[in-house]
Amino acid sequence: MVEKPNDMDAFERQVKAQLEHYEVPYNAADWAQMDRALSSGVQGWGHGRALVAGLLLAGGLLIGGTAYYLGMDKGSQLAETQTSVEVPSAPGIEPASAAVNAGVTETGGPLGERVEGAPQPRPATAPSHNGNPATPRPKSGNVDPARHTAGKPTPAAPTSQAAPETPASAFRASVKETCPGDPVNFTVDNMPEDGIYLWNFGDGNFSNKANPDHVFTKPGTYQVMLSMSSAGAGTMRNKPSSGMIVIHEAPLATFNMVKLEFPGQVPRVHFENRAEGAHSYQWDLGDGTTSTEPSPDHVYRKKGTYQVVQTVTNATGCTDRKVKELIIDRDFDLAAPKAFTPNGDGNEDSFMPQTLKQLQAKFNLAVYDPAGRLVYSTSDARRAWTGQAQNQGAVLAPGHYVWVADLQAGQHTETFTGSVQLVP
Repeated sequence: MVEKPNDMDAFERQVKAQLEHYEVPYNAADWAQMDRALSSGVQGWGHGRALVAGLLLAGGLLIGGTAYYLGMDKGSQLAETQTSVEVPSAPGIEPASAAVNAGVTETGGPLGERVEGAPQPRPATAPSHNGNPATPRPKSGNVDPARHTAGKPTPAAPTSQAAPETPASAFRASVKETCPGDPVNFTVDNMPEDGIYLWNFGDGNFSNKANPDHVFTKPGTYQVMLSMSSAGAGTMRNKPSSGMIVIHEAPLATFNMVKLEFPGQVPRVHFENRAEGAHSYQWDLGDGTTSTEPSPDHVYRKKGTYQVVQTVTNATGCTDRKVKELIIDRDFDLAAPKAFTPNGDGNEDSFMPQTLKQLQAKFNLAVYDPAGRLVYSTSDARRAWTGQAQNQGAVLAPGHYVWVADLQAGQHTETFTGSVQLVP
């Protein structure tokens, strides 16, 4: 039964279309062997038929394999593997040429792959007219040798020698630990000057400077991040700091000022310390006097306005500072007279600072002659100096005498000095 084209499926129609014009390559040796078998008579016919059947079967396998690979790839693989072999004509037979489509490589692998180490059969050759085997012509076109060297890596094209890598960029902080309010400087190593920078200090503040200074105002531990790129690079690289920056807790400076002005007492100011976390103290009382006590007292001699500064330091070395303004309404100089006349007339015959007479505080008064010798001292306000050495004997020579009064004011001693003129 002859099968109609409409009864064939798509694969069968494709095989038929590929094989309709196919010509089996001519091999003179095979045809000569078949001719000898056919002319051997009845006894050899069976052998001849077997040979013919074998030849037909081999041809069919070759044709079927070719059709299968033709159906798989009608494009570049088919074009690259065509081999044109000229078959010289035998006597009495028309010469024929066929394009053998090598759908399978010499080793039986897929197209373009070559199994390394497998025996490579020689291509069949037809004898030439002079009896020498004909040399097959090479494939037409340019052949890519890489398609026939599967299993071997294709050597890479030579490239120019890479330039030495630029050292990796890094940044560092001037300190690893510090206190609130102290500036921290950040610098970048191995980064071009025209680079693009974005600093994230971790406390909500940012900078686009190359080497910024930043002040952390609150204690804590901060991870600083730098996003940077060379000009025109187009890619930002994020680089965190190699370590954390620790901002220590700072003390809190604060104080109160209390004026102590009571009758019979030395007028003074008490500075009440209210600082938190302080380990040491430094006071500037505004009139040139300093103190390291936590809560000092001080007597201001002159009226005026004074800036009082308290500076406290904690155990980690962090400091804080507080400034307050103090107003003093009147002078305090013990109201000592400038001169006296010890002549016995009952008028300014002795010397004693007036304030010492009014105070109930302890004191010590000393008087020195122009040569610096002590001529009188007392701790009793009722015993004024009469112009004599220790208030005995003749009145000393006229001149200017220096007096020194050490006055107890609270827990401290206040020293007052001046001069008085002895007039005969």
